[in-house]
Amino acid sequence: MPTLVPTPKIWMNGTLVDWDKAQVHVLTHTLHYGT
Repeated sequence: MPTLVPTPKIWMNGTLVDWDKAQVHVLTHTLHYGT
């Protein structure tokens, strides 16, 4: 399985954010989708 190579920036909430600063809480999927 290939490993994920991080890019310098990532699209998050409508803006480009540094890869290391892009954080999403572990419960985000659960709260949004109810799974």
